[in-house]
Amino acid sequence: MTGQKNIENKLEELGQAIGSDESLVDNVMSGIDARTIVESNRIERRFTMSRLMKFAAAAVIIIAVVFLITFLDKSVTPTYAIEQTVEAFENVRFLHLIRHDESGQVEEERWIEIGMDGRQVRYRQGKPPGVFVIEDGESTAVYHNEKNTVVVYDREDKQYQWVGELGKFLENLRQQGQIIEQNTNYRGRLVHKILWPMMNAKCYVDPVTKLPIAIGNTEFSYEEPPAGTFEIVIPEGYAVVDMRPGHETGPIPEWLQTKQTADERFHQATHALAEGHYVEAAELFEYVVEHNPGRNWAWFWLGKAYYEQGKYSLAIEKFSKVIDMMTDVPYCNYARGLAYAQLGMHKAATEDLQVCLPWMVRALRERSAALLFEYADNSLLRYGKNKPSERDVVTHMINRLRFITGQNLGYTRDATDEENEIAIAAWEDWYKNSGQIKFTPDVEFVPIPARQE
Repeated sequence: MTGQKNIENKLEELGQAIGSDESLVDNVMSGIDARTIVESNRIERRFTMSRLMKFAAAAVIIIAVVFLITFLDKSVTPTYAIEQTVEAFENVRFLHLIRHDESGQVEEERWIEIGMDGRQVRYRQGKPPGVFVIEDGESTAVYHNEKNTVVVYDREDKQYQWVGELGKFLENLRQQGQIIEQNTNYRGRLVHKILWPMMNAKCYVDPVTKLPIAIGNTEFSYEEPPAGTFEIVIPEGYAVVDMRPGHETGPIPEWLQTKQTADERFHQATHALAEGHYVEAAELFEYVVEHNPGRNWAWFWLGKAYYEQGKYSLAIEKFSKVIDMMTDVPYCNYARGLAYAQLGMHKAATEDLQVCLPWMVRALRERSAALLFEYADNSLLRYGKNKPSERDVVTHMINRLRFITGQNLGYTRDATDEENEIAIAAWEDWYKNSGQIKFTPDVEFVPIPARQE
């Protein structure tokens, strides 16, 4: 069979595949320039368009369509919406979180089982090379590896969580999450970068699964954990102190009594700080960080107690400890920036305040972005006391902004929503076009009425 004949046969097969309706071919061929048809008639001895030409035209159309589909599939990524991540999370039952330090070594690992109601069911957290805590759904085992001891509590009395009720965080993502950049790169992977306000961090979302692969410096996966992950196992040579009701506790080691005392003093210290007893608060918090140095908020509020006493260098030392221990702590950069400014260290102050400034401006619209600032300023908020209203949250942030910028761009508590919207937009425009730090202790604050408890 000649090459020409073979082509004709293949084209006829293609024509049979698309059926007997030739209207598609006719419509395409009707657009061919009439002069081309005339010239073709001369060359091809004036025969009408042959069946072969129709099949050829169909082949061209099909090839073009296939090429277009292939091209679009490879070059166009469907538009991403945050709602897709919220929906994807609704089907997640296991979370595997790994946090690395700056050198790339595993600093912390967590496994979490999530129930159908979005609440944590079981939990495991470790700091290599040992386990820190395991919750099996009924009991909580805290591993004190340096003491070769496991302390077991009733889960109702002591629970460890990653984010608490995941549903609230997802609703925050749905309502206030923002897409920063689509189809960007994270460690060699294609991702969408989003802001999750309640997480206080940027997230990197897999375009296929729509699930985060990293939040801040913590990487995520969603596989089912190995068997026994949530099983409380007592290592060989470890002592057990059982604090569950109805169980025989036995003698409580002195170091554990000291830790329990530290927990009690933390409670006392938070109240002393809120009541303005700064010297007492500092003494109590010093005891806490000595015996429980991993308690981040104790370090922060210790710094605040020193700041309120005018001991700015000590405050900076404590705030720096928190910043070294954690990432994305804008409320701490704000506090340390104020302490630097009080000492006249304006360059260091400006560097810190520039770090927290974008969070502060964004918080004027996204209340959740301001929650950690509120928590930092109100040590009793953890106990559900002095909870601010939404207008209080915005007013507090306006006052913080005035304090570090010297700007008065409006916003009053008795203004209409429309008037305050204009003020918030003015702050956003100012940040976009200027954003200059100017520490202004004598700035006029928006008054906030005392809350009635």
